[in-house]
Amino acid sequence: MSEQRILILVIDDDPELTLTLGATLEAEGYDVLLSNGGEHGLELAYTRRPHLILLDVAMPGMDGYEVCRELQFGYTKDIPIVFLTAKTGLADMMEANRSGASAYVTKPFRTPQLLRTVRNVLRDASAYYDEITGLPTLAHVQLEVQRSMHEHSHLGILYVTVDSVQALEQSQGFEVVDQMYQAIGRRLHEARGRIIRNEDFVSVSSLGNAFLVILSPARDQAFVGDDDLEVVRLRLKEQLLGDIEKDLEASLLAQVDLRVGCARLTQSPKVRFKRALMAAIDEATRGIQREREEVRHRLSLEFGRVVDDEDISCVYQPIVGLHGFGVFGYELLARGPRHSDLHRPDVLFEVARAEARVPELDRICRMTAARGAADLPANCLRFINAEPLNLFFHPDSDVFVREFVEATPVALRGQTVVELTENAVIDDFAHMREVVRRLRRSGFRIAIDDAGAGYAGLQTMVEIEPDFIKLDMSLTRGIESSVVKQKLVGTLRDFCRQASITLVAEGIETRTQLDALLALGIDYGQGFLFAHPGPPRPEITVYPPVGAAEPAPDAEPAAAEARKATPGRT
Repeated sequence: MSEQRILILVIDDDPELTLTLGATLEAEGYDVLLSNGGEHGLELAYTRRPHLILLDVAMPGMDGYEVCRELQFGYTKDIPIVFLTAKTGLADMMEANRSGASAYVTKPFRTPQLLRTVRNVLRDASAYYDEITGLPTLAHVQLEVQRSMHEHSHLGILYVTVDSVQALEQSQGFEVVDQMYQAIGRRLHEARGRIIRNEDFVSVSSLGNAFLVILSPARDQAFVGDDDLEVVRLRLKEQLLGDIEKDLEASLLAQVDLRVGCARLTQSPKVRFKRALMAAIDEATRGIQREREEVRHRLSLEFGRVVDDEDISCVYQPIVGLHGFGVFGYELLARGPRHSDLHRPDVLFEVARAEARVPELDRICRMTAARGAADLPANCLRFINAEPLNLFFHPDSDVFVREFVEATPVALRGQTVVELTENAVIDDFAHMREVVRRLRRSGFRIAIDDAGAGYAGLQTMVEIEPDFIKLDMSLTRGIESSVVKQKLVGTLRDFCRQASITLVAEGIETRTQLDALLALGIDYGQGFLFAHPGPPRPEITVYPPVGAAEPAPDAEPAAAEARKATPGRT
């Protein structure tokens, strides 16, 4: 199989220069895409995923700064960008840096200069520094570690990993995961001189998803002893957990499940350094795995008790009208026992998946929410989550639906919204439509949750004709600076208006996000900007943004609007 060739996208409004650059790069063995406009170039970047972009700054319409900022979202955020510009002032260079450019080449330029910049940027992006944390990769520090091995017979290593990253990324988006890795990298760097020595090396794995700390012995010792290594491991883990949770407290719904393994790195003249290092990493990883298995066994036993006792409770997060911040409804969210690792819903359902008991847990959460809805004012909407595979397609589906309906008081069924969250592909929409009709005949309304993420796609919206669509928080996050997200949300807004569907934005955390959503004409939302999930507070009818002024006088009608918004279909 032939090696993959590097693909370079050239965006410049000068057709002649674009063709010349393309021919030059192809002669060097690169594959090339050409574009003469910012919007077209942006489209090529999204669809073709180049390894590098050469981008003109001064272009009509969407200029290079705008294109560069737009590329900082999604998978294009990792593509290095080299500006082609005649602007050489300090302000221009600062703007290039703020926009996210990796380098710039001044026009007019000589071909060798351009090719040298291209090679350097591609090399640095892939080999020496992690683009998320800014920390050096192992390839970058390897030579220094080898030199240290010549001075000491043994070095210590600490291997830092985070569990459940995939689930966190699926629920909250890659931006939160990147933020988490950035925080870990920053805190590891700050640990120098406090927990680890200034001479120690901090690096990241080749994939950027694990951290490696190489520990040198104290000046009066020849090697790092096992006891000293364990002390440093425990201190670093405790410090990192406290710092990271503090850093991410405002944006992370789940705690960081961080683990630290340790091993000793011993160099032998008979063993290549890389193999010795990989062996030490394997040993540290086995230690993490043993710790993980012990935790899993303990949580498995506790989970069995939680399910047997149905020890599940609800917390409530308000959904508000964005113009006046009056309560529109509440989303009821499941929690495990307080003061337990299973209190967190991500851990609770992760253990349920490992035990193959998700439908059982999902049923308990759903029934708890149905009963907890009675604690809210009668005029408020209640949004209750349901996974279609467990509610509609389980062998006991008919029983699940019937008991859910019976657990909801008749007077509250018209105010209850069943949120369908898709975590798997649905291939039997006919059966799903029939179950949805049964719920609607009982008075319930239907919402599509996490629209714009996962499997909650257009077909589901068309097939079941929801009363509500809830925008996934990955669309809300960064919407104030993303033209693509704004256009997508605007398209969903227009669709919902034409189809008489109420659109709700989830995950609103900042005032700039709120302002962007208001500018797009989004009327309802929820998020930490208004309130964290907590106990029911029926006495509160208005949730203004944290630190904001009092809401406008029209806040109170939001509850009345909740009663009439999107009448239930039959």
